Amino acid sequence: QQNELNSFLWTIKRDPPSYFFGTIHVPYTRVWDFIPENSKKAFQQSHIVYFELDLTDPYTISALTSCQLLPQGENLQDVLPHDIYCRLKRHLEYVKLMMPSWMTPDQRGKGLYADYLFNAIAGNWERKRPVWVMLMVNSLTEVDIKSRGVPVLDLFLAQEAERLRKQTGAVEKVEEQCHPLNGLNFSQV
Repeated sequence: QQNELNSFLWTIKRDPPSYFFGTIHVPYTRVWDFIPENSKKAFQQSHIVYFELDLTDPYTISALTSCQLLPQGENLQDVLPHDIYCRLKRHLEYVKLMMPSWMTPDQRGKGLYADYLFNAIAGNWERKRPVWVMLMVNSLTEVDIKSRGVPVLDLFLAQEAERLRKQTGAVEKVEEQCHPLNGLNFSQV
């Protein structure tokens, strides 16, 4: 039953109440029907909504993109063992070849082209730090490609908050997410 599900919603009892809701980074359409009504109601009733990051802010997107890059002048080929680099390159060529067959008619109807989508996801991959390339490769699956164009839950809620004219903000800065990942040593990655 919907009302028996764990909603990942915590209430901070004060006047007015505050809520804390745990989200996951998946297309909202995969989880929206399973989010209990108490969570949706808390969102609707809130006047101010804070997110992990402000995914509607162009600066945030730009900073996330920049933080993923290797230091100036370095390329992935310089930092990865040759055999891993070659396997990665072959895999990305395979993904690029397969991507047209992975896309949905709905995506094509919205004007998404496989080459554009591949470049949006994997463009400039040779300049990215290994940890970000690993995360990128993990998202280059048929299931993930089919859901491209559908916002992740956080972004969907941020867009809804803006549409409903709620005040929004972010709990973290890009650097707080970026630096720990960039700080992982090579063997950890």
